[in-house]
Amino acid sequence: MLGQLYDTYLLAEADDGLLLIDQHAADERVNYERLQRALGESPTTQQLAEPVTLELTAREAALFERVADDLSEIGFAAEQREGREIAVTAVPAVFETTLDPTLLRDALLEFVESAEDADTVAAAVDELLADLACYPSVTGNTSLTEGSVVDLLAALDDCENPYACPHGRPVVIEISREEIGERFERDYPGHSGRREE
Repeated sequence: MLGQLYDTYLLAEADDGLLLIDQHAADERVNYERLQRALGESPTTQQLAEPVTLELTAREAALFERVADDLSEIGFAAEQREGREIAVTAVPAVFETTLDPTLLRDALLEFVESAEDADTVAAAVDELLADLACYPSVTGNTSLTEGSVVDLLAALDDCENPYACPHGRPVVIEISREEIGERFERDYPGHSGRREE
């Protein structure tokens, strides 16, 4: 690890060049894979101290009815109240630390919306996990301690796909030694015959 650039990117030396790592995208990937693993291991449910109520549009209410069983399978407990209001009383335990009521509302509404467009419920769940992974992730413009950088890079190294965040943005950009040399014009003709620098 060489350092942090703009409190947003981590710089590291590789065998053949320089690595630039987007700290938010890296942490998002780590959180996403953690959520995937936890949700895949028969999710346990965490009761909410206070139900979170959502007022849905007519379209969202119809979509919610279609995906209610799918939400239940992944650990959400929600019931339709009067009109188009629903009350969420439990969430998958793995989400407990990533959600506050406002984020829960946003995440569930996004899930209901994406369930309509997604090819499968699994794809909609995947989109939900990607969004939930984003919320607690370290952001750009955040100074990190050396220890937290080491922990983040170790966790990223354990990821199945450490090269892209769940939304598809790159996590790591490599600048080859050759490209660095070209940018500094290390192959300048006036240097021929001189000692290697």
